[in-house]
Amino acid sequence: MAMIDAVDRYLGSDPGGERVRTATNGAIAVLAAIGASALLDARFHMFEVAASAPGAGVINHSAPLLVSILGASVALTASFVVGERTVRARALTTLIACLGMWAGLSLATAVHPHRLVGLVLLVAVPAVGAWFRRYGARAFATGFPIHVGYLIGFLAGGQIGVDQLAWPGAVIGVAGAATFVVGLALVPGYAHATARMQRSYRARARRVLAVTGALMDTPVHTPADHRLARRLRRLVVRLNETALVLDTQLVTAPADGNDTAAGDRRRSLFEHERAVVTLARLAQRHAHRQLSREARAEARAVVTAARELDLAALETAAHRFERYRPADPVPRSGSREDLGAGAAAAAGGAGEIAERYHEAACALVSAIGSTDADPPAQQEPRPALHLIGGWLPGSGIVNATASSKQGTARVDRISLTVSTRVSLQLAVALGLAVFFGDMLSPSHLLWAVVSVYVTFLGSSSDREQLRKSVFRVLGTLAGVVAGDGLARLTGTQPVASMAVVVLAAFLMSYFGRINYALVVGAATLGVAQFYAQAGELTSSLLATRVEETALGAACAIVVGLVVLPLRTTHAAQVGLAGYLRALARILDGLLAPDGPTAGSGARTDTRVLDAGFHAATATIRPLVRTLLGTANHRCPETLRLVDLSHELGRTIVHDSSVLAHRGNDLTELAGITHRAASAARAVADDLDGQEPGPPAPSALAAPEPVRPERQPSVTGSLRSELEDIEGVLTELALMRGLAIPDVAVAAHGHGHPGPGRAVGPSRPAGRTGAPVVQPVTATPGPSRNTATATVSGALRCPLHPDGCEAWITVVADRGNRWTQARVESGLYQITGLPPGGYTLIASAAQHAPHAEFLLVERAGREISHDIALDPAR
Repeated sequence: MAMIDAVDRYLGSDPGGERVRTATNGAIAVLAAIGASALLDARFHMFEVAASAPGAGVINHSAPLLVSILGASVALTASFVVGERTVRARALTTLIACLGMWAGLSLATAVHPHRLVGLVLLVAVPAVGAWFRRYGARAFATGFPIHVGYLIGFLAGGQIGVDQLAWPGAVIGVAGAATFVVGLALVPGYAHATARMQRSYRARARRVLAVTGALMDTPVHTPADHRLARRLRRLVVRLNETALVLDTQLVTAPADGNDTAAGDRRRSLFEHERAVVTLARLAQRHAHRQLSREARAEARAVVTAARELDLAALETAAHRFERYRPADPVPRSGSREDLGAGAAAAAGGAGEIAERYHEAACALVSAIGSTDADPPAQQEPRPALHLIGGWLPGSGIVNATASSKQGTARVDRISLTVSTRVSLQLAVALGLAVFFGDMLSPSHLLWAVVSVYVTFLGSSSDREQLRKSVFRVLGTLAGVVAGDGLARLTGTQPVASMAVVVLAAFLMSYFGRINYALVVGAATLGVAQFYAQAGELTSSLLATRVEETALGAACAIVVGLVVLPLRTTHAAQVGLAGYLRALARILDGLLAPDGPTAGSGARTDTRVLDAGFHAATATIRPLVRTLLGTANHRCPETLRLVDLSHELGRTIVHDSSVLAHRGNDLTELAGITHRAASAARAVADDLDGQEPGPPAPSALAAPEPVRPERQPSVTGSLRSELEDIEGVLTELALMRGLAIPDVAVAAHGHGHPGPGRAVGPSRPAGRTGAPVVQPVTATPGPSRNTATATVSGALRCPLHPDGCEAWITVVADRGNRWTQARVESGLYQITGLPPGGYTLIASAAQHAPHAEFLLVERAGREISHDIALDPAR
């Protein structure tokens, strides 16, 4: 499993192979730039001096290396800042980058005799360049090369005189031209980027379906079952990421330039992805095991046919599933007490599960066969996000929003743009690095400066900066060890040394978005080769590099945590609040005339939800584990709930659209829809530090009418999904210490309270001393049902050693509040839990809500589980 995780992280995170293409082009550009610069130097011997001059031997030996370093720096810088897809735009940006590098190098050469001025500019130039990022890509393409050129000029020292500045300009021009020519090889490939992403999507879909089939064939509640489920969950997220990128590419760069065909492909992509994810989710919940043996075999056949793109087999399976869809649906109004957990699932679930498999098979037939030859005339929805570097924006956009938005904590009260915040932090950190680095080793302080600069480059929140600084040190340590070994192997052989430099350039580019420690390690490999060719590579030099790098990392960490910090917690709150507001807007619009039933609204809402989900998870994930490996117990639970709400939200949008097209009246669901949207909005308001706002006008509906005894299976399924998402959002509210109006009504009672469930109002929404759910004592005692388990244990409270008044709320794996039990004399007992995953939430006055995960692997047993309450607020 660890090997699979590594392959998925380092190889599977590049759909379409765009990163491989860019890294390969960058490595070739480095080779071409060094070669062109070397040819120019061989012809003119630009930086050599007369043999009779003092130190001529050392200067003339290092002159070719200086040319090579300058040429390689031009190629790496151009590969980093030039990303346009047209020849003219690439030429202009390359020219700007080359002029910027020459200007920075000229400035460093001019102030070299005045060391104090040079050190001050070593702080000012990168700080001002970082601030200019606010003006877009072209401004960054100007500021960053100026900084790189200044570093090279500072490093070269007195080897370049003011009267020789034409020669560095010539080297930069030749290297820039070579890089531009090599980069032209990328331009034709951009026209095929969408086709490559389509192939990558199909490959990922096949992997999802292969694991889905394996999971369906694996016995439940076994180690193999849990491993496959975890892997399938990760693959589904990867598939959704690829679908989002492909959907955006089909709008901005259609594969064949045909907008109409691109619209058809977007519709097919949406249907195919939804069907594949549906099959995966059903397998994760072992839903197929509730079907009859014949229907189960048909479900497995659907997965196999989908993986093999067998259109005929899919059509046959869709036709056969018609007979498993009950003509007289089983009522869903009975509670678990009426039928028992197992009977209710078998009676009420089989028809809905068969309906799901039938819908998935039909959607796959439509998507693969493109049966919609005459699609309805409608405006195609705009993409839900903008790609950055051909991929999802990650946490960048959320961090920018969080930086300019005041938070609830005192440290988050200062709102600044990201460029202003980073430039101020960078100036302070560089000042510290220059001061202490000059004290440690005046001739090598640039390593401390570079360590600070790259820490703040591309990262703005404190946790990101901390991780990047630590990875910088770890990567340097690994690179020093590996670089020293490779340098001893290559010796003074230029061909072998150049091969290592080219490989290092490839690895730096490829791992840039995956693992920063590997990027630094690769860079250190290349630097070690240059020093080896100069004959200066020694153990003391490598030790100094590690020391200066660690010093720069320490300066970056201190400044990132103390000077105008953008807390990752604040950014995660902003990202989660944005996602929940998008979910609330979608829930509010379900019953509106222009909701997801109108035109392409279902696709629009789903893609908006997908974009918000990925942005939220990208900001929350850095908080899950610290650098020491310890876990924040609230963040994994939050990620689980966000993932569940995303899954349910997508399903709700689809089901409501299907029912509306069939002419079903959905007004009877106004009450539950309003409660779910109110819960999402209340948590978002709390995350933003706002008072709960009024419900949306579209959500103001009359009380939900009593449900008919029998209803279509999909209508009942939509109600169940709305109840599930209400439970998920309520659990999020409980974690925040909130009470949501009307959520105390039993999610599955429908007029009949479930076990441990109350009917009645709770306190108004808002922060409270403890989460409030109208308490009803669950009836304790040993379970007589051998199909369920009993959980009991002690609740430890630091304030009340003899026991405190508390409640244990049990939430099932899909967010349903299952039951609730009172803690008596410090002990609790919960009966009637079927096998599965549950969350136990302990609530008590003067304590923060405490949630723990519980896995019931086998029925008919008693489980001991003690809970320790968190300290008082």
